[in-house]
Amino acid sequence: MTRESILITLTDLIASNLEVQLPEVVLESSRLFEDLHIDSLMVLQLVVYIEEEFDVVVPEEGVDPAVFSTMGMLVTFIQELQEAMKI
Repeated sequence: MTRESILITLTDLIASNLEVQLPEVVLESSRLFEDLHIDSLMVLQLVVYIEEEFDVVVPEEGVDPAVFSTMGMLVTFIQELQEAMKI
């Protein structure tokens, strides 16, 4: 998947599954906590949705919290997980 398609899918996941009002445009630079108003509990829910939607496994330990700082960081993380699944 391209970065753009992952970003769109991720935005749709957040909009349809988490109870947050997203801005009209979500960019890679959008910050999950500050701009999208996602809290730590929602991040845990989002991880489950990411695993299901992108057919990846997010490790329970060793994940850098910075992964969840911006949408772009999260897109990169998903791409890395997808690449790891191919090996």
